[in-house]
Parts: sequence; structure tokens; C-alpha cells
Amino acid sequence: MKLLIQINKKELREYLPFANSFLIGLKNYSVNYYELSLDEIKEMLNTYPNIELFVSINKNIFNDDLKDLEKKLIELSKLNIKGVLFYDLSILSITQRLNLKINLCFHQTHMVTNYNICNFYKDLGCSYAYLSTEITKEEMEDISLKTNISLISYFIGHVIISHSKRKLVTNYYQHIERSNHNKINTIKEKNKDREYLVVENKIGTNILTGDILNGSRAFLDLKDKIEYGIIDNNYIDDNIFLQILELYKKSLEEKIDGELFLKDMEKLIGNYDGFFYTKTIYKVK
Repeated sequence: MKLLIQINKKELREYLPFANSFLIGLKNYSVNYYELSLDEIKEMLNTYPNIELFVSINKNIFNDDLKDLEKKLIELSKLNIKGVLFYDLSILSITQRLNLKINLCFHQTHMVTNYNICNFYKDLGCSYAYLSTEITKEEMEDISLKTNISLISYFIGHVIISHSKRKLVTNYYQHIERSNHNKINTIKEKNKDREYLVVENKIGTNILTGDILNGSRAFLDLKDKIEYGIIDNNYIDDNIFLQILELYKKSLEEKIDGELFLKDMEKLIGNYDGFFYTKTIYKVK
């Protein structure tokens, strides 16, 4: 496995001792990613010519977007990028129609849950599949045995739960007649202690887990089965994030005992492990 850092800034130098693969969003076309324009992506590739750069285009695409999107995909195909993560099938259609040389990653947030989906999109020409954060470690292991598409999985970060095109935070504060509000808000589920992050931008509103996902135990079992493991820097203190990267690099290089790795990670970010060990779908027997 390679570490794939989902960054929150342009400057990469402090990350380079730990990883060489990075993930950003295309400006105006991504949800819950740090966004760069095409010119900024070109600048990053010129500054760091040896990195692997993945670009996410994961918003819903509308008819008014299509002409501009086609131009941007053509420009991306000319750059030395590792892959494009896509949600809307228009990206797959445009890439096929124009025969663009782009390594596509199928990334429909809650949909990549089994090997049949992975194999289907592999047959359509995709190079990668980004696994849902709502399947278990065992299901990921099963998928890895039954597909030859390269797999990407999310291990560290605030997990996105839902996205709305509506400006939910702005609308709420207008309703209570307050004009000022934070970019990042928290809400609590009724009668429960768990908090969630609510983040609004010009594309819409994202709701994320308040707890940081700690997929480290699953990582130890999956690191030989997953091509890229995402470590997400968004909304995590930079000092803590660098310590996370150091621990993960040591684990990949087998320079730290597994149990010590897990203990150190739990000290840093807690033990919330999402759905790695919790089934969300039960078949009737």
C-alpha cells in the first residue's frame, strides 16, 4: 500500500518525508476536498515533478457544466496526473468519447461496496475503485481477492456522511435571523453524545463525523491488499497529522510493532473505527 494524503494546502514539503502521493479537488467541481484550479495544479506539478497527484471531480454535473468540464478534462489529460476520481458518469462518458488518456477512479461515495461493481467499472476502462467507507474490513478483503482493479480505501479522517446542494447552514441562520455564522459548525444527534461537523461552501453543505476515523487496525490487515490508503488532513491539527504520517510510514516499513502502532494511534485520535468491524447490511438467511 501507498499512503495517499488528502491535503488541505498547496505546500507539500512537510509531507514528502512520509509519502509521495497526494489528492486534491478540481476547483468548482469537488465536494469535501481542498480545491485547486487548473493553473494551480500545473504549478504544483512543476514545483513537485516527482509526485503522484490524484484529482477529484465528485460533484453532480449539470448540463450547464458540460462544456467547461470537457475543456478541463482535456487539459487534465495533458498533465502528468496519476488519476481522476469521479462521481458523475458524465466524466466517464466524456473520457471515452474523446479517448482521453486519463486513469479514472470510480468514486460514488456509498456505492462501491462489492467486487461486481469494481469489475464492471474495470471493464468500462476504469483503473481504480474507491471503496465505500460503509463496508467492513472482511468485505474489503473479499473484494481484493475477486477483482483486479486497483483499490483505494479511506483510513484516517473525518468521514463524509452526506452532502446537500442546499446551503443548510446559511438557511438555518437566516431562519433564526442571524447573519454571521462559522464555516465549520457542529451538531449533536438528539439524545446522543456524538457530534458531527457541518461544513458549508459554495457548492453546498457537507456533514461529517465529529470523531476522526481511526482505521489503523484494519490498515494492518489490508496494507497488502489495497493499492492506496487515504490519510485525510482536513480538520485535523497539522502537528497531530504529521505524527500520524510518521507512524503509518513506520508501520509500512515494519519499523514499529503492530500493537505499539495501534496504541500510539489511539492516543493521537481515539478509537473510532467506523464500519470496519460493524456490518450495515444483513442478508436474510
